[in-house]
Amino acid sequence: MKLPQNKHFVSSHLGSSLKDQEDVDAFEIIPETGRGLELYLKRQAMKDERLGVMRTYLVRLKRTGELVGYFSLKAGLVSLNEKIASGKVTFDTLPGVELANFAVNSAFAQKHNAKGLGFLLFSRLIAPFVKEQAKTLGIYMLYLFALPYERLMKAYENYGFYRLPPHAEDQLHQRLKPTYDKSCIFMYQPLSEM
Repeated sequence: MKLPQNKHFVSSHLGSSLKDQEDVDAFEIIPETGRGLELYLKRQAMKDERLGVMRTYLVRLKRTGELVGYFSLKAGLVSLNEKIASGKVTFDTLPGVELANFAVNSAFAQKHNAKGLGFLLFSRLIAPFVKEQAKTLGIYMLYLFALPYERLMKAYENYGFYRLPPHAEDQLHQRLKPTYDKSCIFMYQPLSEM
């Protein structure tokens, strides 16, 4: 499988290089609201990688090898259109890929005075990679659970993600939201719109 890359960035699976641990240890996220993403990468990502429950990709600047950011993907499905009939709950399911973790290395961004890296990584690496996977798997959407910070939610909207109507969002959160994402908001983007 070809890993995400373009003329500026190259990615690799976490743990595929001897340099990974050193770079992960130096990875930092500012502001403090992203601390959970930093801790995930440093404390849990390698375990999930070994178990096969999530794939984490380290993104490096091709020219220098510096760690720019990381993202984690996992397969999933989304349940919609819940109905209760004859005491039974039914719903439709749509196949998707969850963008479970996504962060830019603040140390890299500050060193290079780089702005807009998140959008660049999403639009030039993540979205094309997921679309490429859709050639061999049924994937209707890319989705995520965003931290409920207005600035972050707006950024994801600018990336092309949507929220469900409030009633549908509440139903989906009751069925699908992982316990560690208890305050996060489901957002999605159909592959046909990428």
